[in-house]
Amino acid sequence: MKRLWMIGAMLVLTAAAWADESNAPTANPRVKMKTTLGDVVLELDAEKAPISVANFLRYADDGFYNGTVFHRVMSNFMIQGGGLTKDLDKKTEGMHPPIKNEWRNGLKNVTGTIAMARTNAPDSATSQFFINVVDNPALDTPRGGAAYAVFGRVVEGMDTVEKIRYTEVDTNEKYPGGKVVPTVPVVIESVTVVNEFDRKKLDQRVATAEEAAKVAAEAAAKARAESQRKQGEMVEKTKVEQKKLAAEAIKKAEEELGAKAVTTPSGLTYIDMTVGEGASPSPTSRVQVHYTGWLLDGTKFDSSVDRGKPSAFPLNGVIKGWTEGVGSMKVGGKRKLFVPSDLAYGDIGRPSIPPGATLIFDVELLNILQ
Repeated sequence: MKRLWMIGAMLVLTAAAWADESNAPTANPRVKMKTTLGDVVLELDAEKAPISVANFLRYADDGFYNGTVFHRVMSNFMIQGGGLTKDLDKKTEGMHPPIKNEWRNGLKNVTGTIAMARTNAPDSATSQFFINVVDNPALDTPRGGAAYAVFGRVVEGMDTVEKIRYTEVDTNEKYPGGKVVPTVPVVIESVTVVNEFDRKKLDQRVATAEEAAKVAAEAAAKARAESQRKQGEMVEKTKVEQKKLAAEAIKKAEEELGAKAVTTPSGLTYIDMTVGEGASPSPTSRVQVHYTGWLLDGTKFDSSVDRGKPSAFPLNGVIKGWTEGVGSMKVGGKRKLFVPSDLAYGDIGRPSIPPGATLIFDVELLNILQ
């Protein structure tokens, strides 16, 4: 009898423990999104995307989403909402600051997941979100510094998502995004939390994630500053070397051409190989020329002569060295220009032109077009 009593007591305790466990807060919150086409239940991943989850819940708790719409519906891509009213006006009252992009959390933009919508800036997401209606691996590939952060998934109501996905859409002058706006507004009536979850743990995860993001941002800023410092030192060293090489190239050209080089107050140097007899262009004239450009080491980087076709351009739309150097020529003239980097492509350069490079051009002014 005593043994039976003990077994019964254990069963009671076990049942109580199960009851306590079933009523215990879960790690991940679940929310019900009530729309005019049905309900959608989402489970939000508080462990992998705490900042995005806390942000979404904040808007939900504030009632911000109530009355907003799915304003961008693309049946072969995703459905987006959470920021515009039925009249397609951007909802601004109750907007919170943008959040840190959590795209490195390992969650993927696959069918049925919810992710943060944003502008081209990585950390620009606020209230808007989208639900993927197909697998979108391209959204997991960073562009402009980041990809799109997934923070949950649909666990009930994919039939509602499908209804929204295939709702009739058309263009709308208030939303210039093409034929994506539902002809009958799909309204989000409410977004409410439907389970007990550990808000304290979520807050702790947010604090940890934000601190990690802050440390990473500071480290990245420090690395950028160091890189810029080294780049600046390298460019300055290049300029000194280029100045020496340019002086040698100018001296050599004077000897070969039998003409004296002229250096202007801006630092541009030129040698007239043939003085033209026609008119001179104005600073805004459109001119036609033949030219060839070299680096000081003799590398040819561009040539209209090689292409067999003259080039035409406005003098106020080219590098400063050309604006000045070609602008003082006369039609029929041929001139060799030595253009220092600050009158060319500066400390940035171009794909075929190193930062800080002095450039040499042979230019023939063929015509003044206007």
